[in-house]
Amino acid sequence: MYRSWISHYPRSVSEAAQNGDLHIIGMGMNKEELAANPVLRADSRLTTDLNVDPDIHKALSGAQLIGTGDDAGNNEKLTASTCVVSIDYLTNPLKVLESLRKATAPGGTVHLAISNRCFPTKVVSRWLRISEEERLQMVGDYLHFSGWKKIEIVELSNGSVEDTGGGSNGGNASQGLASLMRFVGVGMSRDPLWIVRATRQD
Repeated sequence: MYRSWISHYPRSVSEAAQNGDLHIIGMGMNKEELAANPVLRADSRLTTDLNVDPDIHKALSGAQLIGTGDDAGNNEKLTASTCVVSIDYLTNPLKVLESLRKATAPGGTVHLAISNRCFPTKVVSRWLRISEEERLQMVGDYLHFSGWKKIEIVELSNGSVEDTGGGSNGGNASQGLASLMRFVGVGMSRDPLWIVRATRQD
């Protein structure tokens, strides 16, 4: 289940943040949800509405979470950024991604997680009028026209549940259930998931 206050990082990343080996900055519109995120330190939660002010660099540097100048050292800038199923709610994605690139160290990366679920009343209208493939291409275009390089689309899940021969042959319970449901003609699926990622090269 997706929860908006969870970062969805691998356990190794969450543990590194909790141990102080990794500094994670969280940015969102809801102060309570940011406070509920276990990987964020109290001084690394930034409440802002990017549809009101899309300048991530200004917000982060103003909060002294990164360096203020474009020539700041790599240790004063972001090395990687993630955005989980939220790019479709941004009304000015090019400005957001341009400012994110400015806030990112050369060689740093951005990873935009995309699925086919959304709040129809909140998403930008074009998102609802195009296919899944066109959405991925559109997000890739966002990155291209905001100056990011080495843009890739990676499929993590196509939305189907694979039959791995579970159940009676020692497989786990979920695999057995999936096999049984398909046998009786009831389809099972999960949300598809893609990552559109890119690198700052200048």
